[in-house]
Amino acid sequence: MTMRRMLAMTGGAVVPMALLALLFGNQWVVDEINKSDIRYDEGIGPVVSWLLTLAWRITPAGSLGVKQVVAEDFGLLVFFGVLVGLVLAGARLADPERGPFGALVIGWWAAVVAGGVAGIVAAPLTRWAFEFHDGSFGRTFSSTVGQGASFGFAFGWLAGLGALAGFFLARTHASGPRPRQPYAPAQPYLAPQGAPMRQQPYPQQMQPHPSAVPYVPPQGQPQQPAWGAAPVAHPPQPGQFGVPAVPPQAPAPPQEQPAPEAPEEPEGTPDGRQEGSPEEAPEGPREPAEGSEDGPEEGSEGEAPEDDDLDLDDRTMIDRKRDGA
Repeated sequence: MTMRRMLAMTGGAVVPMALLALLFGNQWVVDEINKSDIRYDEGIGPVVSWLLTLAWRITPAGSLGVKQVVAEDFGLLVFFGVLVGLVLAGARLADPERGPFGALVIGWWAAVVAGGVAGIVAAPLTRWAFEFHDGSFGRTFSSTVGQGASFGFAFGWLAGLGALAGFFLARTHASGPRPRQPYAPAQPYLAPQGAPMRQQPYPQQMQPHPSAVPYVPPQGQPQQPAWGAAPVAHPPQPGQFGVPAVPPQAPAPPQEQPAPEAPEEPEGTPDGRQEGSPEEAPEGPREPAEGSEDGPEEGSEGEAPEDDDLDLDDRTMIDRKRDGA
């Protein structure tokens, strides 16, 4: 966009100046003006003398030789070179959003400065080509510089209008379809008039720009100490430097130790012996009595008497019922 605007404004400023040089600065028009009785200090004489700033020649006039051609053509090249450079610099610095008035000023100002610089270069060349030995160099210098600056001030507005036209031309081309910005939804396609409308797809959700997303530091990273603070030792983080990460485990509840139980005193038997003592012999199986059908006899299934030593050999059962019969 900037390069297109620079080229358009520069071309617009150069074209009207080149037309003036072709129409009024060629050697045939200049020779006819010199042959006429026009006075350069009366009437339109000063305006005509200003136009001679863009004079150029192909062949020398009279006996002046090639010096005249070199002096006039070199001054013209200096004028256009300075004009192009100033318009390029001004177009690069111009703000297209502030309006077109800046383009007009840039073109006009460049023409005035270019005319003055061309007059500075033309002063020594004129004395060298025309061999002025009578007048002083200061008089020739003031004459050529004033003539060039006056031409730029009187006809520089043409260069300004040309730069303004180039400015509008570049802005017209730049007002076309602009490229879609990144992270922006696509613009819907507009169908021409008379064509059936197509169903538009659902607009995509606009992705935020990376610079608009707040920065979130990674979790688990130790914070940097403040400037001048003592270094703080950080425990090694799991999963760093090749160490596999170990999942944290819940602490086990403390085990309760059982209180010591008081020893229980064994219960004694009626005869003063302890149960399960080694002195007591195991009691053998008891044979059922024949008269158990009628009912249990007294003392048959009870506890042993105190004087009984529970000896199986001494315990004898007598069947009295059979004897009585």
